[in-house]
Amino acid sequence: YHVNSAFYPTIDNFERALKFNRDETVESKLDKLEALIVTHYGRPLSDVRFIASMLSIPYDARYGALPMSPQKFKYETLRILVDLCEATARNQPSVMLFEDWHWADPTSIEVMDLLIDRARTVPLLIVLTHRPEFQPKWGGHGHVTALTLSKLTRAQSGAIVSKLTGGKALPPELLKQILSKADGVPLYVEELTKAILDSGELTDVGDYYDYTGTARGVTIPATLKDSLMARLDRDQAVKEIAQIGAAIGREFSYEVIAAVFQYSEAALDSALKQLTESGLAFRRGTPPEASYTFKHALVQDAAYNSLLKSRRQELHTRIAQVLEVDFPKTKDTEPELLAHHLTAAGQADAAVGYWQKAGKLAINRLALREAISHLSQGMQIIGTLTPSPARDVKELDLRTPLGTAWLAFKGWGAPEVWSSFHPALALAKSLGRGDALLPIYLGLCVYLLCHCRLAESLDWSNEILASAEGSGDLELLVVGHRATCITYFYRGDFNESREHGDQVIALYDEKKHHHLANIMNVDPKTSAGLHNSLGAWMLGYPERALQVSAATELHAHRRGHPFDIGWALTFGALVWNLRCEPEQILLRVEEAERLGRTHRLPFISDVLVYGFRAIAWLREGRLEEGIRQLHSGIERWRTSAGELSVPYYQALLAEGLVVSGDLVGGLRLIEESVVQIARPGWEERWYVAEVLRLKGWMLQKQGTVDAAEQSYCASLDVAREQQAKSWELRTSTNLAGLWQSQGKRKEAYELIAPIYNWFTEGFETKDLKDAKALLEELG
Repeated sequence: YHVNSAFYPTIDNFERALKFNRDETVESKLDKLEALIVTHYGRPLSDVRFIASMLSIPYDARYGALPMSPQKFKYETLRILVDLCEATARNQPSVMLFEDWHWADPTSIEVMDLLIDRARTVPLLIVLTHRPEFQPKWGGHGHVTALTLSKLTRAQSGAIVSKLTGGKALPPELLKQILSKADGVPLYVEELTKAILDSGELTDVGDYYDYTGTARGVTIPATLKDSLMARLDRDQAVKEIAQIGAAIGREFSYEVIAAVFQYSEAALDSALKQLTESGLAFRRGTPPEASYTFKHALVQDAAYNSLLKSRRQELHTRIAQVLEVDFPKTKDTEPELLAHHLTAAGQADAAVGYWQKAGKLAINRLALREAISHLSQGMQIIGTLTPSPARDVKELDLRTPLGTAWLAFKGWGAPEVWSSFHPALALAKSLGRGDALLPIYLGLCVYLLCHCRLAESLDWSNEILASAEGSGDLELLVVGHRATCITYFYRGDFNESREHGDQVIALYDEKKHHHLANIMNVDPKTSAGLHNSLGAWMLGYPERALQVSAATELHAHRRGHPFDIGWALTFGALVWNLRCEPEQILLRVEEAERLGRTHRLPFISDVLVYGFRAIAWLREGRLEEGIRQLHSGIERWRTSAGELSVPYYQALLAEGLVVSGDLVGGLRLIEESVVQIARPGWEERWYVAEVLRLKGWMLQKQGTVDAAEQSYCASLDVAREQQAKSWELRTSTNLAGLWQSQGKRKEAYELIAPIYNWFTEGFETKDLKDAKALLEELG
């Protein structure tokens, strides 16, 4: 029941160690936690807040709020758990045992990955059992030993039988049948033997057992399930308590089963005693503080499967009532447990709300796999509800966080982002839920951008603006202008992009819109500033581009959202690439890498930093390193952000190949970019002039002059249509150089002089210096 409950085994272990009472105050819980973490483990007080958060204990009043990204908070929690294990082992060499690790929740698996890596230097023995199909990441570590437990030999199985019979021999033919049927499975050997001993079909003769009747009268269960059921069926009270316990879970507490079991305390105690004496379950602690665990999952399954469907639903209904009323903290700390019981009880309407609550709780912990599982289970049962506005509200409240979880888990371009958010939009509109529109619109727009479906993205952006203007929602208006700014930029409409970017900056209020970065990861003012900066360069204002870039970086740092800062530093470094100033790119990516590592933001540190560092290396002339890393960086980008801007990055890689001497490879790659740009439905245009220029430059190097000139002219047509003066200048310089080599000096001068003379700033940049030098040669 807890395979998707983040940190479940750790939380359970802490709560048992701390012995929290049901009505214990927050202050008392924090006191106990401090005593354990600080006094017992010797860890700093600052660690306590992370464990308190994991245990759902409010801590802000005592320790104050901690400004930290969710990614960083989760990482710190994982680190602290590993630190606590190390502290224990440093104090005294220790053993940790984990059974059935194949059922661990994904977040616990992350902790284990870190712990096993740390264990190589710590006096700690970790023993885990798991099924063969579980594939751990740490299987190849040198300090990890894997032991495959094969079936027992007949001699080993016989030893188990002998132990259970107290050394008294069974009839030889009966022993042979037990060993043959059990086939070396320890649990089956044990259960078959106990089933036969308890059957009354054997007589204790002193040193051995003999048949009560004839050998043919002995019934040997055909399967393990049959053997377990034979033992349960012998006592109705034991069977019933086992069935109730099985419905509660593999482990159940005395308090819960006492509340569910509607008989006397004496009857309950007697049945539990018989259940544990039978060996089918184990007890830890003393009632009423005791908890019980089935010996094996198969025991729980056998007891549970023996229930009629109507009785199962009745039990799950009762368990859910007990948890809600008698254990109210379950609603806040383990809503997925209530969701499970309500689902099994056939109470889909009530269950949906708890699946949604469990999903949001997991998202807050950045336990994304668990969140997706909980929300998806809610979606599976939503279809069983009768159509109504109330049902639609529940579906909307599931779909919206599900889309957010997929966005964070698989990236902006994941198909699940669209399949979650697109139906959610229709629901939000039909319900008049303006409060739900912001994350939905954002998810849809970014998905379409990643797939370069810019016309559709623009339609959605305009719809956001219309919705915002109709409702008077200022937040939505800011977001709408931001989405429109970005979409126009990627379409190559730089003036339109700037107008909407300016609107974002004008409407943005530091206090009112501070929280938007928490929803979007990127602050709308940061986003608008970055695209305005790039647009300013393309429109022919290199100095203005730097001014806007500097102001945007300053705003991002002041806002203080880690992802937003990382985005401003990396994507913002693109303007320095356009200016051909690699040292400035490297300054920014180094800062971004530190931030990404500190705050556990792999998209920043392992995708953006990785790619832009490669671009800077190519600009510096570190060709071998740059080519290798940019090739890998493009694939990383594709995995996270789809195909957006890939033709441009491929063109930069192609340029590096040509400079390194691989003209054939460069031409092949640039042609791939051109083909992709020409593909039906591909609407990204901000870099088209540059890709065509680079193709012309490569063809010129190849000696295919006519084709080179044709590509240069196509580049100029695009640049002039977009009013992209910087692209026009760069291509004009190349084409004028080609004409100069052909003796067409006058045509070359008349091409480059007007565009150069148009500029009023940026004369220290490489492009303008190159153009000026060529003009002087031509003059």
